[in-house]
Amino acid sequence: MKYSERLGEISKEQLQQALDRFSLGKFVGATPITEGLFGQNLFLTSDKGDFVLRGVPHYSWQFKSERFFAKLLHERTAVPVPWPYLLDKSKDIFGWEYVIMPKLSGLQLLDGKAGEPSTDVDREEIAKAQGRMLGEMQKLTWKFPGQYSETNNKIKPLKLSFADWVVERIMERLTKAQDYNDKTTIEDLQWVRGLLTKAKSALKAEFQPCFVMRDYKLGNMVFGKVSSRWEVTGLFDLMESYFGNGEADVSRTFCDYTEKNKPELAHGFLKEYLKSQEGREGFEERFPVFILLDRTIIWEWTQRSNKVWWDKTLTFKQWVEPFTWLDETRVD
Repeated sequence: MKYSERLGEISKEQLQQALDRFSLGKFVGATPITEGLFGQNLFLTSDKGDFVLRGVPHYSWQFKSERFFAKLLHERTAVPVPWPYLLDKSKDIFGWEYVIMPKLSGLQLLDGKAGEPSTDVDREEIAKAQGRMLGEMQKLTWKFPGQYSETNNKIKPLKLSFADWVVERIMERLTKAQDYNDKTTIEDLQWVRGLLTKAKSALKAEFQPCFVMRDYKLGNMVFGKVSSRWEVTGLFDLMESYFGNGEADVSRTFCDYTEKNKPELAHGFLKEYLKSQEGREGFEERFPVFILLDRTIIWEWTQRSNKVWWDKTLTFKQWVEPFTWLDETRVD
């Protein structure tokens, strides 16, 4: 059966071989997972339980990095991540490396999906739950900002200071985007440099490096009622994780709610997250910089792939500026 374009044709016999490799029981069934951009996953059921099989890694380090961070989160926090994260580096079954991990219980909240919470109260509780979970994730701290290194299965310090690394990432992506079309203008770059200059001192302030997922959003988590309150019951897709300033992980969820014209949810999420933080002096100045750090990822990819889902006539500044506005009266 073909479960996705990326995974291709997979037989029941192959899935049984994968289960056998980790003594996970007899094959019962498998179903495609239609959510997500890249089609790396499928649901796999045996007589011993429900699992997710993840295959065809984007990079040689993807699954190793995901396992590294999942293990740390599992051991040092209360974040519900898929564990054990069983990695088979051999390619004899499928022709590529794969992972089998437990299927996390809960509801994945995607637009239009049957059974989604539909009341304003539910949505507000879910946004707050995202804020609480983000605070819990950031209990995983590190001695220095850094990224996963496949070479020694450790965290490698950044070559630059974290502040300089952030600025370099932003400008690098915008420079690339200039080569694709005329939507990243000189005026856009001047505006960005102005924001970076204004936040320079706040961005260089000392902080405790902690876990940053970089893709913290509704699509990468599941929810359920815990003691009658909505909570995140599962978090997954850790490929882009690193250690840095945790404020950077606010951006994607804040922007997702803002884009859907739900400022009350964006600020509700943010206010709940900030309850877990101490000494956040300079947060307001750093906030637009971390929005830029996140939105330049989206911008560069969409301009390169021509998969823009907003008004294609907008320049970078016109598109991103509404996300940088923080209503401080909602979060104080």
